[in-house]
Amino acid sequence: MKKCFLLLLILFSSASFSQSIQQQRKRFEELDSLIDKWKENKPAEAIVYSNEQIKIAEFVNEDAMIYTATDQHSHLINSLGMFDESLKLLYKLLQRFDKKPDYKNIGVIQYNIGEVYFQMRDFKNCYSFFCRSKQSFIRLKRFDDTIRVNLEIGLALAGLGKHNEGIELIKQNIEAAKKLNNIDFVVNGIDDLANCYAELDDWKNALKAELEIFNYPEAIESNEMKAALNQHLAEMYVNLKQYSKAQQYVTEAIKYATEMGSNDWLFECYKNQSAIYEANKDYKNALLYHTKYLNTKDSVYKNNYDTKMSVMANLYELEHKQNEIKNLAKDNELASTKIQRLYLIIAALILIIIIVILFINHRKNKTEKVLREKFSAQLIQTQENERQRISKELHDSVGQNILFIKNQIHKFLQDGNPALSESVDSVLEEVRSISKDLYPNQLEQYGLLSAVDALCEKVKESTNVFISADMQLPDEKLLSKETKINCYRIIQECISNTLKHAAASAIRITSEFAEGKIQLIIQDNGRGFEQHILSAKAQHSFGMLNIQERVRILNGKFELETSPGNGTKSVFLIPMR
Repeated sequence: MKKCFLLLLILFSSASFSQSIQQQRKRFEELDSLIDKWKENKPAEAIVYSNEQIKIAEFVNEDAMIYTATDQHSHLINSLGMFDESLKLLYKLLQRFDKKPDYKNIGVIQYNIGEVYFQMRDFKNCYSFFCRSKQSFIRLKRFDDTIRVNLEIGLALAGLGKHNEGIELIKQNIEAAKKLNNIDFVVNGIDDLANCYAELDDWKNALKAELEIFNYPEAIESNEMKAALNQHLAEMYVNLKQYSKAQQYVTEAIKYATEMGSNDWLFECYKNQSAIYEANKDYKNALLYHTKYLNTKDSVYKNNYDTKMSVMANLYELEHKQNEIKNLAKDNELASTKIQRLYLIIAALILIIIIVILFINHRKNKTEKVLREKFSAQLIQTQENERQRISKELHDSVGQNILFIKNQIHKFLQDGNPALSESVDSVLEEVRSISKDLYPNQLEQYGLLSAVDALCEKVKESTNVFISADMQLPDEKLLSKETKINCYRIIQECISNTLKHAAASAIRITSEFAEGKIQLIIQDNGRGFEQHILSAKAQHSFGMLNIQERVRILNGKFELETSPGNGTKSVFLIPMR
């Protein structure tokens, strides 16, 4: 009787357990549907269901269910950027099945680990797991999957700096996928190839590769794929500075992204649209779309952050952790308060030390700057004084002596010697020319306008460049000697730079006077140059440093407008002194 009762109990327990297993399987399938429903729009809610699904799989203890639940859970948290948690789950899954070489999905687990490392930009581990995955697929004779892995290996090689090797591998596997007529692999491979070229800033080949995707319309039927493709093409055309083409694709991208309500693609579209408006000098709309880009980007990041926090709360049961933290906080409140006070004292001392050091450095730098500026001004003034002295010596002493020699030649050589006389005249003229270059006497005798006119006449006589001066100045008696000589030297240096470097056929000098300031403009029609070249050479060009220093001495401002093929325009704003 007891044996019969025990047998009935065993049978009943077995039936109950079997019924429980069936109920769990049914619930597992229900959860699978719920996860598929919410994983795109509400990943936090999908993860709650995924957690329950993992518990069921562990209860049933069936390999297929454990693999499905864990793999799905890993993908969900990975999509939220929680890479470390995703890796923990995948490594746990790998450890379970790595001892079963015949397990059919071992290669997929290794591939997924490689994918997570790729997203983390850890290309070394990424490459290692993709290679392991490839070997697993070969061992299981799943040769189609080796093409998919090879495409990812190509990207990993590019990430490791082996771009050419990676590009070649991707090309080979695109051709293999074409032979198998696997359109998904072909399109993924083409996109990978475009990404490799983009990393090399080879936008021309990247664009060529991306456009090939249009040959497979069956692969771009979804709005998400259309938005992604058009956005990538818009970005490539922006980088190629083909803005009309870029506009065509960014418009399409915005349309599809809006239809699917995806801010993930919209903020990238707005960024490209802003760049197009900026290139077309429509700065108002450029600013508008840049603002849209920032707002949408912030919205996406905030949404991702909120979702991530919600998921973390579910993963780690934050409500229980918070109670533990409160208890710990009570026990450590006194110690924490003391530590905080100590930190505040240390921080205050450090702050005081930093302020003192900064103040001392500021005073030191300010003093050094004043001394440098004073020395520079004195140096230029000394140079001008020395030029004036040498000019007078050449004109009054050397010039007079040469003139005396010339008269003596005529006196003692009555028959004359034309060649000797011409030679003496040439030397005399050269001495006078050097004297004028060193210091223009017209500047003191007749003023700045006359000195500039004389300078222009000399340029006309010695070159084929047409030069004109149309200057309006206040009463020159109101201008200091320092202002006049520095303005003259600035004009002289600008003309010299044009004659040396610009290959110009015309130079125009103009000036206007208003509100106590002189606006001086020197403009040529030469070859011009890129603005960044000026920045690179400004610290090494004595002529440019000389101009900048003279402008500083006059408390003025200097702007230079130029571009290749459009000449150069130098604008100086100099206050009256």
